[in-house]
Amino acid sequence: MNLTALIVTWNRLSQLQHTVKATLALPFQHIVIVNNGSTDGTASWLADLSDPRIHTINESKNAGGSEGFYQGSKYISENIDTEWVVFYDDDAWPAVDFIEKFLDLNLTEPSVACAKVIDCDGNLCSMNLPWRKRTVSFKDNFNYIRNPENYTVEVDNPCAAISCSFVGCIVHADILKKTYTQILRELFIYFDDVYYGYSLHLQGYSLRYYPHLVMYHDIGGRPKSILPAWKSYYLVRNMLLSRTIFKEKSFFSASAILFRITKYFLIALKSPDKSKSISVLFRAIKDGLSNNRAPFN
Repeated sequence: MNLTALIVTWNRLSQLQHTVKATLALPFQHIVIVNNGSTDGTASWLADLSDPRIHTINESKNAGGSEGFYQGSKYISENIDTEWVVFYDDDAWPAVDFIEKFLDLNLTEPSVACAKVIDCDGNLCSMNLPWRKRTVSFKDNFNYIRNPENYTVEVDNPCAAISCSFVGCIVHADILKKTYTQILRELFIYFDDVYYGYSLHLQGYSLRYYPHLVMYHDIGGRPKSILPAWKSYYLVRNMLLSRTIFKEKSFFSASAILFRITKYFLIALKSPDKSKSISVLFRAIKDGLSNNRAPFN
């Protein structure tokens, strides 16, 4: 069975070096690396790699992770003969038995497999958990706050999903060729993977979570209490765009949007630059409601 790795990177050379080393140790037939205009020497380092399995795409600027995964998927669909494509970032890598465990699944039909993502200490990365059902009503959203496991996949049990994460999803190449244009490159960051997986779900493709497929995600040292204004912008704007993208089947219901905007407003109130954070939040709401998909600047 032929597998291709798709890695997107931007200015994280030291982490990328570890990721590529771990990837090269596995029997991938091809490794596609999209360099999103890095300025830290990534392009030079990639140019020196000699393994014939590596394909490098150097973008002139950073247009976001969504653009990187779009361009990588397009390249694979047009240039590489493969059966499955494994998506991940420059700070993630598959476990040593990842491909072995995947082959054991003996998947014969085009589908999407989702891995269990853990950090370097073995703790679950909840941000990368696929969803198995949406939060629709106010009751759902209150319940999600208390018991998120009722809506995401079951951590230790295989189950169906309605979304995927671009850290650890494995997409059949036939599906990718038909649908890679549904990776919304203009989102820049956040929900591009959720919306892509959800779009596949709505089209009737099978998405399943397999906890014995393990992907590592190096998220150590990132501040948990501080959310930069530009990140909150994309979180809020892209969430609101769900109403335009999916219309009556929006991934985020009106109540879910209200709950999350309230959360980000409270975060903005705690920001060192409160006025700027609140201003950016209102701009994100305006742009999301007006379907403005231009990059934040």
